[in-house]
Formats: sequence, structure tokens, C-alpha cells
Amino acid sequence: MKILFTLAFILTLNLTPAAAWPAFLLYLSLILSITLLSRLGWMYVFKRSLLALPFVLSAIPLIFWGPQPFIQMNIGKVFSIPISSTGLARCISIMIKAWLSIQAAILLTGTTSFIRVMSGFRKLGVPNMLIAIIELMWRYLFILVDEVIRLIRARNSRSSVFNGNHHAGGSVLWRGKVTGNMAGSLFLRSIEQSERVYDAMLSRGFNGEPMDEPYPDFSSSDRWLLAGLLLVLFFIYLIGLLTGR
Repeated sequence: MKILFTLAFILTLNLTPAAAWPAFLLYLSLILSITLLSRLGWMYVFKRSLLALPFVLSAIPLIFWGPQPFIQMNIGKVFSIPISSTGLARCISIMIKAWLSIQAAILLTGTTSFIRVMSGFRKLGVPNMLIAIIELMWRYLFILVDEVIRLIRARNSRSSVFNGNHHAGGSVLWRGKVTGNMAGSLFLRSIEQSERVYDAMLSRGFNGEPMDEPYPDFSSSDRWLLAGLLLVLFFIYLIGLLTGR
């Protein structure tokens, strides 16, 4: 149910027209209400939602190269910058949509374990091969992080520091060569580690099919709750159509 609601929320939010401020406020209120009920804490969700910041910065050029009309913003009475009012509204709308979408995804992952999320996607009909690839990528990610930590520790143990300020190790070109060697070593180690992990999986009876706990079926209360939440999203989307551009 949580997966379906999250997907529906992100879809309706991004289909909402730009500058639909009342609808965006209602979307935010819905997210804050669910955050309060989930007991994750607003600061927990807010800090992790800052991950959307690098992506929303790509919308800033819309402020200067958007459609007319333009507003002249004077800077120190020396020169002025033309700002598109329509582009500004679109830029802010994109930022809000990206931020709220990230918050919805954080709520899903913060209240549901990774295994349960994958089981839910499998229950929704996502191909098992795709689920297996995602699960293996997730597990190998932590193994690669451990390998990187070991490589960095080995590099630091072979370096020395003089007077607490200057690091030994040669020029920038030399350091780049060392970093390239570390990347190549990480690639070789990851291949060897993946073979060992796969052999261990085969020895434990892995046959390509997931062996996790199956996702439970929908109960009648889950269906009614999901229907109510989808109805709320539909009404907010209608408000967005009436108030947006």
C-alpha cells in the first residue's frame, strides 16, 4: 500500500501544473501529516530531502531564459538583470516538486525495510530479474564501501605528514596517478569479491529466485485507506488544475 501511494503521490505531484501554490501547500500538508503519524521526525525527513538540492539547481536558468514578460532587477544601480516571471514560477514549482518527491521517497524507505520494499515491488508484478539486480547492487554497495575504506587506510598508512601542514607524496600529477591505481585496484577487488559472494550464494542454495519473506496480501482496511488517500490526491490535483498555469 505504501509503495502504491508513494508512486501515486509522485505522479500526481509532477503532473500538477506550475504555479499551483494552493495545491503545493496541500501536498506539503499531506506529507507533514504522514511524517507526524510515522514518527520519523520532521528533521529526519528534512535533512535527507536536501539530497534534491543539486537536481533543483538545474532549473535556475529558467529564471533568466524563460518566456515573457520580463522583470528588470536592478543591482546597485549599475546594471539590471531581466527575470522572467513565468520562468521564475516554473523554477520554484520544479524545486517544490523535486523536494516533495524526495520527501515521499524518504517516508517510504524510512518506514519500510529494503527487503519489504523489494517484496512489495515483486508483488506489484515487477520482473524478478530486475528485483534481483537491484538487491545485488544494494548488497554489493556496502562491500565496495568497505573496500574503499581499506584502500584509503592503506594509502594513508604509506603517507607521512610534516609539521602538521604539508603532505608527502609528490605533485598533483603523482597523486592523480595514485588515485587511478586505487580505482583500478578497486575494480579488480570488486570482481574477485563478487565471485566469492556468488559462490557463497550458490553453496547456500541460491537458484536465481528470491528467498525473502513474501509480501502479505492487502486487507480490506488497507484497500479502504489506499482508496481514501488516492481520493485526496485526486482532489488536490483538481485544485492544481484550477489554480495552476
